[in-house]
Amino acid sequence: MPPILLAALALVSLSDPARELAKAIDLPTPAEREARAQELALLPDVSLEQWLAAMRAFGEFGMPRGDRGFVRAPLQVLDKLEPTNLHLLVPENFDPQVPHPLIVALHAAGDGGEQAIVEWQETARALGALVLAPTERGGEAGYGFSERERALALAALRWMRRSFDVDEERILLSGIGCGADLAWDLALRHPGRFAALVPLLGRPRMTRLSGQDNLRLLENVAPLALRDLQGAQDDPLLLGDLRLAFERLAKLEARDARLVEFPELGANYRLDAVDWKAFFGGARRTALPPRVVICATRLSEARHAWVEITAFEKDVEEDFSARIPAASWVGLDPAQLRTRLLREAEKRTARLEVEYLGEGRFRAQGQGVAAFRLLLVPERTGPGGVVQVQWRGKPTVRVATSDKRVLLSEFVERFDRGFLPLARCDVP
Repeated sequence: MPPILLAALALVSLSDPARELAKAIDLPTPAEREARAQELALLPDVSLEQWLAAMRAFGEFGMPRGDRGFVRAPLQVLDKLEPTNLHLLVPENFDPQVPHPLIVALHAAGDGGEQAIVEWQETARALGALVLAPTERGGEAGYGFSERERALALAALRWMRRSFDVDEERILLSGIGCGADLAWDLALRHPGRFAALVPLLGRPRMTRLSGQDNLRLLENVAPLALRDLQGAQDDPLLLGDLRLAFERLAKLEARDARLVEFPELGANYRLDAVDWKAFFGGARRTALPPRVVICATRLSEARHAWVEITAFEKDVEEDFSARIPAASWVGLDPAQLRTRLLREAEKRTARLEVEYLGEGRFRAQGQGVAAFRLLLVPERTGPGGVVQVQWRGKPTVRVATSDKRVLLSEFVERFDRGFLPLARCDVP
């Protein structure tokens, strides 16, 4: 290593590890954060144990001063910086030293964050929860299923978690109308970030429009607590997708998923139909579930908890043309057509299931997956760090040693105090 770089590292190593973590977390892009994590891993005077202690106690939050009900924040959204209106609700008894639940409320078309936040005021105060409601500037026409829209919502969530001490195990996602469509899409693509999903008048979709067949990812949200409120006189296409989703969730034995329909209502709902204090109060994310399933068509969205798909097989496609003989469509009603299209989409979707069996042993199975990675805490490895993964009828044996680079890469990107992996195992 060049002497100049060694000298610079020695100077940085005299700094407080928690402060260095905060600086790395606040870098604008994932590439910059990853590069800084690798530099921090080389610091000679900061041990793995010191980094772990700093992460467990991490609490350098930049709670905005002044009016805590509204902030205009510059958010890094993909490759651009977007000034964004963020509406906040902070409990009267807010304690900055204690992690608080967070409700993320996404607004309907034509509205803004100030309208979305109203629905959850009473529940949030009863729970002592924070509420975040970002305003999407392009929201007049509804949710466009774009990467930018998802990136803005995730950037707002990142900002909130850096500004307030948010309980990572109790992040609750909701939305109204097009905001509910976005909430579904975020949870389907990033299930490990949330404890509960509450769409109001929204759905996952099964269409032939590019990128809008996220119903194929439905198994990802089976572990979440889920309530969807919907008028039964609303758009038949919306209702068809929604009912199909909950039929499939029931077959998947989803943990706590329920569609609440109102027979007399159209595009409306009654919020008092659910005891929200009990529902939200009991919703918890499990950071280290013993079994993980992830369905994906993009590698950037192929992570859930401690499992990540790192390479697809060639038959995985996000956009495709269904090749179904015309005779197969004859006599099918709309629900049957959706089911047939969904089967075609699922054939082109990667699915990976990994189960922890104890003492460093794992069993994995799936389709469309060429390679994957396990992120491991020490108690998940066997003696000497040995890990054995049964995959496609063959055992893969690795030695997973603790590595500061793994730990720092994970923390600067997610700063998740509930999950601090020290090693990784790549298969095959």
